[in-house]
Amino acid sequence: MLNTGHRHPKVIAAIQQQLERFTHSAFQVAPYEPYVELAEKLNQLAPCAGPNKTIFVTTGAEAIENAVKIARPATKRPAVIAFAGGFHGRTLMTMALTAKVDPYKKGFGPFPGDIYYVPYPNRFHGIEAEHSLQALQLLFKADVEPARVAAILIEPVQGEGGFYIAPFEFLRELRRICDEHGILLIVDEVQTGFGRTG
Repeated sequence: MLNTGHRHPKVIAAIQQQLERFTHSAFQVAPYEPYVELAEKLNQLAPCAGPNKTIFVTTGAEAIENAVKIARPATKRPAVIAFAGGFHGRTLMTMALTAKVDPYKKGFGPFPGDIYYVPYPNRFHGIEAEHSLQALQLLFKADVEPARVAAILIEPVQGEGGFYIAPFEFLRELRRICDEHGILLIVDEVQTGFGRTG
């Protein structure tokens, strides 16, 4: 709704129409057909090979929290790697994944464990993609073996971190590393918005 402007008449009309159909929108409590229809449409549009699944949630923190909850049992591994400067939400787990103490984490710990960080590739701060990849390999040698990592979490464009864009080649190599080690790659585009601009 943010992209259409504040209180856009078409958005308000659509909300009013939906309110006339039902008042409890938590699908997990009271399933309803439009939820399934929209999920099926998105699954067909998703540019992914293989089966797709869709879940609708209220906030970005809830989306990331669920992504981690799905990744851990799917891989039977506990660890998650995130990037310095990343912001993933304000729940306890997503604050743990947020690699920025002030203003987000200060005074809120302790946080969930098995969370690790590597530098985000950021030329403006002297961190080339190769430095981030080297840091990831060092992390695998010094702190957590790849066989214990459920997922790597990254914002292709950091929002709160300073609006930095990860180089495409870096993302491609990250994908390759994840595939090599059976690690899931979670792409946090809550702020940058996959499809958000249409």
